[in-house]
Amino acid sequence: MVLVVALITVLIISLLGITGGVLLIYREKWAKLTSKYLITFAIGTLFGVTFLDLLPESIASLQSVETVLIYTLSGIILFYLLEKTLLWYHHHSIEQVWHKKHPVEEKAHPVGYLITFGDALHNFIDGLVMSAGFLIDIKLGITTSLAVLFHELPQEIGEFAVLLHAKFSKAKIILYSLAAQMTAIVGALLGFFYLPLFENLNSILLAIAAGGFIYIASTDLLPETHREKGLNKSLLQILLLIFGILVIWYIGRIFSE
Repeated sequence: MVLVVALITVLIISLLGITGGVLLIYREKWAKLTSKYLITFAIGTLFGVTFLDLLPESIASLQSVETVLIYTLSGIILFYLLEKTLLWYHHHSIEQVWHKKHPVEEKAHPVGYLITFGDALHNFIDGLVMSAGFLIDIKLGITTSLAVLFHELPQEIGEFAVLLHAKFSKAKIILYSLAAQMTAIVGALLGFFYLPLFENLNSILLAIAAGGFIYIASTDLLPETHREKGLNKSLLQILLLIFGILVIWYIGRIFSE
């Protein structure tokens, strides 16, 4: 039963993940507006899941704060290396996306394929992380999946923008993005069948994922929020960040009752 719920959840998250990119293709102004607010909300959900769910669960399971923090630090380093190696969207600023200030080399087809490959690997890891959460507790699986969704939406907008600049057709962009999203299903399936074979591996993976979430929220998404200088917009960003944390907290509380 848990496997069915997990696979349905991962499938829904994967399909919803590209809605931001599709919005960019057909409604660029709406995509621009949505992404600005989604980024701040996504930061809150990532921090909420990390500090309210992933780290407490890992510490309770591994019974060693030091061990968990080592794996979390390893996760930060791992995601940094992945970003450097695979050229994920995260290093493309939203300002570059909207003002089309991409360097010349980003307009070449090979970079479009590399971005797609990086996205596929990223989604595969997300699938593993979501399955690790479901293996421990349905509540943890759902909250982790929501955090994945909320940071996927603005990310996909950026990736679609890069693929458009790489001269990919709209149909090819959607097809390739769907294929990349489906690797999350593969990751979830492998996680369900193989993570239980190794003692505490799912808890270790959650600690590593916590490091990845901290890295994404702190180094990729937070800097984008500083582009807004107005007081009203800054206050709105702060409220959305706090709201993202509260949403994760409230969902966790619902499922724990």
